[in-house]
Amino acid sequence: MSHQSAIQTIGLTKHYGDIQALVDLDLDIPAGEVFGFLGPNGAGKTTAIRTMLDEIRPTKGRASILGLDTHDQVVEIRRHIGYIPGDLSMYPNLTGRDTLTYFANLRGGVDWSYVDDLAERLNADLSKKVGDLSSGNRQKIGLIQAFMNRPDLLIMDEPSSGLDPLIQREFQKMVREVAADGRTVFLSSHTLSEVQRVADRGRLELVADGLA
Repeated sequence: MSHQSAIQTIGLTKHYGDIQALVDLDLDIPAGEVFGFLGPNGAGKTTAIRTMLDEIRPTKGRASILGLDTHDQVVEIRRHIGYIPGDLSMYPNLTGRDTLTYFANLRGGVDWSYVDDLAERLNADLSKKVGDLSSGNRQKIGLIQAFMNRPDLLIMDEPSSGLDPLIQREFQKMVREVAADGRTVFLSSHTLSEVQRVADRGRLELVADGLA
């Protein structure tokens, strides 16, 4: 995978009526690096991610992830990525462990000792119902599900939202470990300092126009 782009977009554009949410986004992100996708709230970052993942269809342009077309091969792509959306939603009546079991079954199983290790590092309580957790503690469950199948590519939209500073530092360590393992991280954030701590130097894409 070393000569392959982890993410490539060509002229990716999304319009909602007269609103230009995303205009001609060209990205070519090599495998094995941490890429910071930076811009203020409302700059189109979430639209870009959702269009890249074929959750919404682009008005024009195309994207590939790990060399696979995001429209035609989306099921295969999902087997190789970890994803935490900006608007994370989970079943409130399931415990954290039940939630992770649900995601694990979708992916054909996971190494549960690694899941427990992630939970310990993030100080996540997997025994409580998701609906009883604070937003920061829900975010921890979301992070675990993104990391737990050791994906080739992690796509994260505002991943440290609600996390306290100690847990943020542990999360940043986890991101660096993924990159050290030759895998790729796409980190979208409106906070420059967060991106600077983990992104490879010179690999910041600033999104300044449009609406999220």
